[in-house]
Amino acid sequence: MKTLVTGGCSFSECISPWIDTWPRHLARALPDYQHISTAMGSQGNGLISRRIIYQITQLLKTTDAKDMLVGIMWSGPNRHDFYSTETLDLEPHGGWMENPTQFVDNTTGGWVILNHGWRNQFAVQHYGNFYNHIGSLIYTYEHILRTQWFLRLHSIPYFMGTYTNEVFPANSITHTEVEYLYNQIDHSKFLPVGGEYEWCRDCSGLPIPGADRNDFHPSTEQHSEFTHRVIMPFLKDIV
Repeated sequence: MKTLVTGGCSFSECISPWIDTWPRHLARALPDYQHISTAMGSQGNGLISRRIIYQITQLLKTTDAKDMLVGIMWSGPNRHDFYSTETLDLEPHGGWMENPTQFVDNTTGGWVILNHGWRNQFAVQHYGNFYNHIGSLIYTYEHILRTQWFLRLHSIPYFMGTYTNEVFPANSITHTEVEYLYNQIDHSKFLPVGGEYEWCRDCSGLPIPGADRNDFHPSTEQHSEFTHRVIMPFLKDIV
């Protein structure tokens, strides 16, 4: 049995029963693959990368690299995290998301997720004292490069995309400490669209269901259109 491993944030999560995101549609379109999702809402690119790398290291114990396919949708660069060896008393954001979160077997530590606009003590301290836009892009491109180099090392077929076009903002890529990282990314592995949100808004022929309340998540139907009109044609020479 071949294995499809997908990762991302809420645009890619396969936990919620009320929406089918692109990985669920892709798994149905690839019936020869079992599907493993590492995505979770609100997590940033550091955790997206780490979860994928850990999951693949476990799969490689029993599965040949040629029998895998990895799909990753990168999230907002302004999302961050830090590792804590302590048990922190932190309410899950919105009452549904695991925070701190774990993904390594038999571990006692956890990753605290930080998002801009959250008001818990760690987010307030981080964004008030340490965050800046250029730094967030540096971290994100390092996460992308680490993941690409890891997948290339093991000769694992993969593709990548972005949830919105803010992952590659044109007006920031020329910054000296961003440009050299950006230029090392293998962009041939990325879907030929600026971001899933922009494609769904402009090309799906369907309205973004929550746009009137500043919720820009695509609908199940838009995820389906994106899968069959963007992802599947891109994969024609891979699977």
